[in-house]
Amino acid sequence: MTSSCIIRHFEHYAELGPEEKELLASLEKAPKSFPKGSLVWQQGMDSDYFFTVHSGWACSLRNMENGSRQVLDFYVPGDVIGLREFAFRRRISNMMTITDAILCPFPKQHLTDLFARSRLLCNLFFMMAARDQAILIERLINLGRRSAREKVAHFLLEMAHRLDKACADIADCNHLPLTQVLMADALGLSTVHVNRTLNELKQQSLTASASDGVVILDREQLSKVAGFDPEYLQEDVESLLHNISDAPTLVNNSSGG
Repeated sequence: MTSSCIIRHFEHYAELGPEEKELLASLEKAPKSFPKGSLVWQQGMDSDYFFTVHSGWACSLRNMENGSRQVLDFYVPGDVIGLREFAFRRRISNMMTITDAILCPFPKQHLTDLFARSRLLCNLFFMMAARDQAILIERLINLGRRSAREKVAHFLLEMAHRLDKACADIADCNHLPLTQVLMADALGLSTVHVNRTLNELKQQSLTASASDGVVILDREQLSKVAGFDPEYLQEDVESLLHNISDAPTLVNNSSGG
């Protein structure tokens, strides 16, 4: 592997020193290739390792008792997969690749060590976890309170904005390798409804079809359709870094002096 995607991803938020880069690079030392459609893990398996995404896309999902499924989230290059399961012994969802992907597994203990050794990386990881929580809240609003047209437009824009920060060798951040079936399972719509909505957006020259998904042609107009406000994707990194620099250094008084 010639470069670290996760380092480039984190460098979008803060300047990293040699130790931080070394710690992050340690999470990408064992890359594994997964063909499209691979089941990386299943719900109920031991949650003893996480993955970084070096290239490709993946998604988390739950299979329902009636045979349907709910796609919970998508992962793009630079993301860390499994953070939501940090406090759990068992997997709480399934993980599947939706393109050919290179994922790098690392033991959960490595993340604990990283937190202990770097205040900066610890804060950045928690900031990203908070962002993931904000994405889930927005997805809940999308499911319950927006029309099908607004849902699809909002979802496409969210993924494009996330790609903007992916810091990987992505030729076009407006090209989303998402099938209509995947979008339907993520948005609580039928594939017929998604197909109809995408055709409407295509007729208005807001999106176009690709062999493997969708291409956004006009983000500004699509934002008007969705009522899209990217504030929930814009972390307050400046305040976080300021708080880190002002935080006192803990002194070990175990010697009793």
